[in-house]
This record gives sequence, structure tokens and C-alpha cells, in this order.
Amino acid sequence: MALTELTNKIALDTAMEAARADSHGKLPVVVEQVCRLAVTAGVATGEVTWLVSELEAAGPDDAQRDEAAVAVSNMQSCMASVAFAVEEFALRGGPAQISSSTAALRRVGAQLEDVQARLQPCG
Repeated sequence: MALTELTNKIALDTAMEAARADSHGKLPVVVEQVCRLAVTAGVATGEVTWLVSELEAAGPDDAQRDEAAVAVSNMQSCMASVAFAVEEFALRGGPAQISSSTAALRRVGAQLEDVQARLQPCG
């Protein structure tokens, strides 16, 4: 799924940009990047959920289901890693927006876990 690959790239690029801004003491840039990431991840997760629903309706074969499951798993793993990094920043005294973004990224991870469970073979 190209959408999950793009979302992972955006997440990693954004996290790296936020880290660079943090190292230069540019807190407003960090906050902007992290908040943007949380929103983008939420939108992408909604799109992935919709795509998986469409895939389910089409009656995928095992290979299609497996490919989608791997893509969603990779996205979930990426979001979990980014959420952990953002949470670490929040624990170091980041502003409230950072904590809110951490919570949003954790919800994205939980939604992706649910989507991935739907892609597992039945019985």
C-alpha cells in the first residue's frame, strides 16, 4: 500500500525536522511539526481504514490480504516509534500541544492495530 509508505516517510521526515529544530532551540517549529504530524497521521489512518474496508468488500486473496497486513503493520510500528519519541520530548517539559499530539499518535497506533486485526486470516 503506497499510502502507508508515504505516511511513514512523512512521519520520519517530520520527526527528524522536529529533532533538528529542537537541537537549535526552536520550540515553536517543533510544536508545529509535531502537531502537523499528528493531524496527518490521523487523516492517513482514516484513509487506510477506508482502503481496508474496500479491500475486504472486494474479497481479497491471501496474497493481497498479506500485503495489506504488512503495510499496515509497518505503519503502526512507525507511528508507535514516533509517538514514543514525541512522548519523550513531552516528558522533558514540552508544551501541552506536544502531549496532545502524543495522545493523538497513540490513538492512531490503536486504530492501526484494529485494522491489522481485520486483515488476519479467519479461523
